[in-house]
Order: sequence, then structure tokens, then C-alpha cells
Amino acid sequence: MKANRLFQSRLGILLVAALACAFLRSAVGAEAEAGLETLTHSAEGGDVKALHELAVRYANGEGVSKDAAKAADYMQRAAEQGYAIAETDLGTYYTRGFGLPKDLRRAAGLYRQAADHGDALGEYCLGICLVKGVGLDTNIPEGIKWWRRSAEAGQVEAAHALGQVLMGTGPIDDTNYIDYPEAAKWLTRAAEKNYVPAMNNLGFLYQMGWGVDKDDAQALKWYRIAAEQGDARAEANLGLMYQEGHGIAKDPVAAFKWYVLSSDQGDSIGRHCYQDFIDNQILTEEQMAVARKQADEFKATLHNGQRAGN
Repeated sequence: MKANRLFQSRLGILLVAALACAFLRSAVGAEAEAGLETLTHSAEGGDVKALHELAVRYANGEGVSKDAAKAADYMQRAAEQGYAIAETDLGTYYTRGFGLPKDLRRAAGLYRQAADHGDALGEYCLGICLVKGVGLDTNIPEGIKWWRRSAEAGQVEAAHALGQVLMGTGPIDDTNYIDYPEAAKWLTRAAEKNYVPAMNNLGFLYQMGWGVDKDDAQALKWYRIAAEQGDARAEANLGLMYQEGHGIAKDPVAAFKWYVLSSDQGDSIGRHCYQDFIDNQILTEEQMAVARKQADEFKATLHNGQRAGN
């Protein structure tokens, strides 16, 4: 069966996993450059930025032996002083069970404290808890409110989550929230800050003409940027653009290359399109060999941190 449309990112975002994998941020300014002895002296004196920075160093093993218990102790001490980013990061420790027992209710409480103190990542994480009922009773409108506040503060994950809800995908099965122009606005903000999942969804909106003028060139642009950074769904969509000649001349060899890459990452659309080429013998063996070679070369450049085109 010939593939005949493009696909947005997988329905739903793995929100609980997102909480568990929420990034930890190093302190900025002098704390980031301080020597361990100076930093420890400042932390023991109660300096919250030093406490947070030491926690991050012990969590990541930066200049010290990795020690989850020490990281949790320092993070707890910073959070107890109302340091918002430490409250968020301590919430992530409780979500992951990192250095202390896993406790989603405690994590959600810390995210709320951080959100109330104005931390954008805390606002995003609180939104997750409310939307999915993680450690809190489900409250979708309140969760969306916190995502919007976080997105307005520049948190790209929140902008993407909000964009997904507004385009009718993501974790909320309620079409009453759909607002395609607003979805395009938030996805554009996230995509322009190089948040790859948003790029694929933004490309889909341009391809369909939802909330924006239908524009295959813009769709192709965003699919390509995301695909060249290894996004599996964008790789599948870029393959479809080449296969069907949307915004670019048809090129089945290039299409198969992107299907190989997407399929290798386990994407369901990539696998389907890859198998369609095999079953229907769309390419010769020689052409498939060329595409696979190009895919291998792309993987090598991606692994080396380079960008690859076509």
C-alpha cells in the first residue's frame, strides 16, 4: 500500500518518563567555576547556589565521585531555603528515586513549590503532574495553565506540550482544546529554539495547512531539520516528502534512505513505509544498497555531531 500522508509526532508524550528524565541545571555565575573546596565552604555556610551546584556535581560526577546520597542531601538543603530550581530538581530526585526513596506525591509537592516561586521548569513539571494525575488529582485545565505560564517564560518543553494539546494530540483526549493557530504559535517558538519534537509537529501543521497557510516548503524545512538531528518520526515524514514529491522532486532512493533510518529507530510509520518499499519492489536491489549506504553514512556523521543532508 502506497503511503499517502504525513504524520505528526507519536500520539501522546511520555509524561511520567519526562518527569523522571527532567534535566538538572548547573548553577550559573561564580558557583559554576568555583573549586570544590571553596564551593563546599560556601555550601556549608548555607549559600543556596553553592548547595545546588554541589548537588549537581555529585549527581553527575563532575569533578567528584558520583554520589546520589550526597547529591540528595545538598539538594534538600537548598530546597529547604526556598531556592526554586533546587525545589524542581529535588522533585526530579523523588520522581526517579535518586538518592532517596521514590515518592511521586512528594515530587509533585516540590514542583508546586517551585512553580509558585516562579521556576519555569517547575511549572512545566507541575503541569505534567496535573494533566496525568501523577502525585496529584488530575486537573487538566490547571495543568494547561501551568504549561502556558512555563511556555511564556521560555520553557521549550512546555511550549511543545501546549502545542500538542492545542493541535489535538498529546496526553489529552479532548478536542475542545484544539486551536490550530495557537498550536502553531507555540510549536514555532519551541522549534525556533531547536526543540526537535516541536519541529516535526510544526512541519505537520504546514503540510496540512492547519493554523498556518499550507506550505510544503516550510513543512519540508522543519522535517529536514528535525530528521537531520535524528528524530525518527521526522525521518519518516521526510521520506514521505521525497516519495510523494511534496515540496521537492520525487526521489525514491532518498525516501528509502530516510525510511531505513526511521525504521532502525523503531518508528511505526518508518517501519511501515520501509516494508512497503520491500513488499512492492519499488527499488532495485542496487538502488536499495545505495540508500542503505547513504543511511550508514548519515548515522556516522550524526554520531560525530555533524549535520547531513539530502
